[in-house]
Amino acid sequence: MKRLVFKLLLCVSVFFMTISASAQSKEDMLRRRAAQKVGQMCDYIEFMADKAKSIDTRKYYRLIALNLFINKGNAYEEDGRMKEGVLMEITSVNRKKTDHPLIRDYFTNLINLKYEKVVINTTEVADIRVSNLQRIDDNEYVCTCYFEQAFCGYRDGKPIYKDITRKKIKCYVFVEQTEDGEEYIVMLGDVTALGTIPG
Repeated sequence: MKRLVFKLLLCVSVFFMTISASAQSKEDMLRRRAAQKVGQMCDYIEFMADKAKSIDTRKYYRLIALNLFINKGNAYEEDGRMKEGVLMEITSVNRKKTDHPLIRDYFTNLINLKYEKVVINTTEVADIRVSNLQRIDDNEYVCTCYFEQAFCGYRDGKPIYKDITRKKIKCYVFVEQTEDGEEYIVMLGDVTALGTIPG
């Protein structure tokens, strides 16, 4: 009898450990996907800023970058209120004021920067820190990704402005039921600047 109870307890224990491991591996997978999506955004930002690319190519990257964001960066509802669109917070070592343009305007301004050359480098995907997922609805989760962006603007072949900004970005994970099971869609939200230092 004791053996039977022991085996039963062991089976129940293994069952719950398997469920827990499965949930943990799913969360890890979703957090990796969020980091990859942020990495894509950072790549597109680098491409948009690259004056060596044609203006049409840079505008193309603007369009595909907007597809990474909730409602393509346009107006959306959050917590029962409408937001005009996704925001990108901008800081500078030369001024105390913080700007909050819509992401679509930020991308346009990035393409039109007056520097003769712009180089932007960001944190590698493997080094992007991602918070735990938080459930906010039956089929919706959020997490936050943390990364750094180094900016350098050149004139006459010389760097005239450099900075490094620590940033965080809100990521939404939507769960959709399909014929093949659950599908997870990661969309990006507001970007917040946590601090800027000279580069």
